[in-house]
Amino acid sequence: DQERDGHLRVLLVPAGPVAGFAAAAAAAAALAHASAAAAAAAAAAAAAAVAAAVAADQLRVLLLVLLLLLVLVWLLVLLVLLLLLLVVLLPVPAGPAAGLAAAAAAAAALAHASAAAAAAAAAAAADAGPAAAAGAGADAADGQTARCRHASMPCIVAAKTI
Repeated sequence: DQERDGHLRVLLVPAGPVAGFAAAAAAAAALAHASAAAAAAAAAAAAAAVAAAVAADQLRVLLLVLLLLLVLVWLLVLLVLLLLLLVVLLPVPAGPAAGLAAAAAAAAALAHASAAAAAAAAAAAADAGPAAAAGAGADAADGQTARCRHASMPCIVAAKTI
């Protein structure tokens, strides 16, 4: 047998045992050629199926990524809208009125702290008793720091008046 231009040709041989062997060889060659062609066609079909699956998978991944980007953009838009809503709804003092409001708040806090300190000093003086207050007044008259009369009594500090 010989093969030319992709076609299988079988040569005739004389009858006898050699003829049977040649016929079997020719049949095997024809079967192998057909099997190779079928295998090549099957491989091409499988490759096409794989390519289609990969393309479908890539399309699915692309759509998933686009959906994720869309969700992120919507979240960003919602965040910006929330910030704008907060800016509009929350009053923000500006200009001299803001400074005046801050100064008033600081003065109120200072007055509250001073009142608390004065109340604490009055409570300490009341606990010390009249004798300790008189002694502290005498020491404060010359600008001295008052001395503790007893360990259980608090020390009172007075500033010298001019």
